[in-house]
Amino acid sequence: MRILTWNINGIRATKFPLKTVLDSLDADIICLQETKVTRDQLDEPTAIVEGYTSYYSFSKVRSGYSGVATYCRDTTTPIKAEEGLTGISTPDSVGAVGFYGNQADFSDEELHALDNEGRTVITQHKIRNCDGKEEILTIINVYCPRADPEKEDRQVFKLRFYHLLQTRAEAIVNSGSHVIVLGDVNTSHQPIDHCDPDNDQVSMLQ
Repeated sequence: MRILTWNINGIRATKFPLKTVLDSLDADIICLQETKVTRDQLDEPTAIVEGYTSYYSFSKVRSGYSGVATYCRDTTTPIKAEEGLTGISTPDSVGAVGFYGNQADFSDEELHALDNEGRTVITQHKIRNCDGKEEILTIINVYCPRADPEKEDRQVFKLRFYHLLQTRAEAIVNSGSHVIVLGDVNTSHQPIDHCDPDNDQVSMLQ
């Protein structure tokens, strides 16, 4: 199974038909971040691509902002799929992945806020290990928030999103599934990975 992640910076800005773009990537599962499209802006050729199933999360706070999507080839169609980390977007859904962990550290208002920006799509797939035994693989496609050094509330928001992401990922692991967290995590591992490595404050936050 080949899995690819790409911050596409606007899915409507591609110069070629989306199927051409997806096929050229030669992957079974393609995880996109910063789709920058709302549900009402999503046209049929983008949502329904021959040979793939698509799963979207849209920003509910403003248009042309954030958003993630996962495209799976028909040969790797997930057994379950879910929008968001909290479970709020898919309450009591039969097809939801489930396993949310202990969210006691978060208020209801905070949980809604963390899932309102369209930053996560989770898909779950059946795979076979080297011995031919069937196992479960969960893919968490995320576009993590950017911390603005001039906005303390966004710095807190970013760290709370990370906390929620870790809580959910650990809960799914504990359920017996393999888990891959991928996407744009908006964090530099080393100063050399940052566009402005000499800015200590920015490097620390982003």
